[in-house]
Amino acid sequence: MKFYSDKALVTQNQLTVLLDKLEPYREELALIAKRTDYLASESSIQLTGDVELLKTIQETAKRLHAPTLQYVIVVGIGGSNLGTQAVYEAIAGSMNLLVDRLPKLLFLDTVTDEKMTAVTRVLEHLTSKDDFLAIVISKSGSTTETIANMEVLWTCATKQLGDVRERFVFITDEGSKLWNTAKENKMEVFSVPAQAGGRFSVFSAVGLLPLALAGIDIGELVAGARRAVTDGTSSNPTKNHSLISACLTYLQLQAGRSIHNTFLFSPKLEALGKWERQLIAESLGKDGKGIMPIVSIGSTDLHSMAQLYWGGPDTTFTNLVFSFTGAVHTVSQRLALPGLVQHISGTSLEGIMQAIYGGVKAAYEKTARPYVEIDLEQADARELGYYLQFRMLEIIYLGRLLDVNAFDQPAVEMYKEVTRNLLQSMR
Repeated sequence: MKFYSDKALVTQNQLTVLLDKLEPYREELALIAKRTDYLASESSIQLTGDVELLKTIQETAKRLHAPTLQYVIVVGIGGSNLGTQAVYEAIAGSMNLLVDRLPKLLFLDTVTDEKMTAVTRVLEHLTSKDDFLAIVISKSGSTTETIANMEVLWTCATKQLGDVRERFVFITDEGSKLWNTAKENKMEVFSVPAQAGGRFSVFSAVGLLPLALAGIDIGELVAGARRAVTDGTSSNPTKNHSLISACLTYLQLQAGRSIHNTFLFSPKLEALGKWERQLIAESLGKDGKGIMPIVSIGSTDLHSMAQLYWGGPDTTFTNLVFSFTGAVHTVSQRLALPGLVQHISGTSLEGIMQAIYGGVKAAYEKTARPYVEIDLEQADARELGYYLQFRMLEIIYLGRLLDVNAFDQPAVEMYKEVTRNLLQSMR
């Protein structure tokens, strides 16, 4: 991953003040990263060095991967599925359901008949219970949406395929109701370190198991993340992109730019943006403080949002994220309808996107709107692992700068409590 920050419109003096302020915390994180005790709030950064965890997940995935496995259904919401979906779609593509790639990951997050019906119709076409596997993820073990989806899926799968007990795997906190129930029923269950909150848990079983089952090299994924921990706790600011990015974002917030726009130049990266959106919102939206995260996709959103970005109020700090990996499709030299657009004949679709990207950068510079660039290069497992960990460390630093606890989400409990009461009244 390459990080370019020369267009962020901040001075070196501004940056130095914050780097000095964060130096004791950087040193503390560097020490935490070397431990394996999972005791600190920041101990999610220890996941990438957990050799036993990686080995266990790889062995489990190999054992659970039946020869006829076609679909892995991830049942979870928020931090229980967004990181997995981000990596999967970045590698398998936004149109992965139309691609000849097995097994496929299907995601059941919110409770909706539309999604459940689509998944259960897939089950109706299977001939063996070995054709699918369901991974149910709830850190608390009592997430309403997740448990409801699991129950409906279980019923439909049982009707179609018989006893499917061995085709359900659970990931939850050790000692939760879900953990205890799975253990009592002698079902497969994995724990998540207590201090690795959902949005920081992608390098635990939460993300690694479904990704391994989908054929993604989780060894490479973790290796990239491990490198990001090394860089993100380094005293060398030219390597420590997490620290620099956190400082730049904080300075933009101080300048009145409270909107953080992750502008991704490929639809296959949209889920990556949504993962980051949750990471920012849940981690930093505390005590009346916070940053409003939004996600844009190039070039689609240039035809819906660009006017606001460059002609509206100067309240947004943009991160341009791209991965130009080589041309596949090229516009013919002999155009079917010549004369409509100049200079496109013989040009690859990726070449056209690169030209559009150049125009976007020029527009930001002409309107004096700050941005940074992030080149994901090949957007392979290693690069994606690096990016995910880079972002998590950035948010940890931002939490310290904003003086908020980046690891809890107390406000979310408000809707959950009322939901439970309403469900009780419906009985």
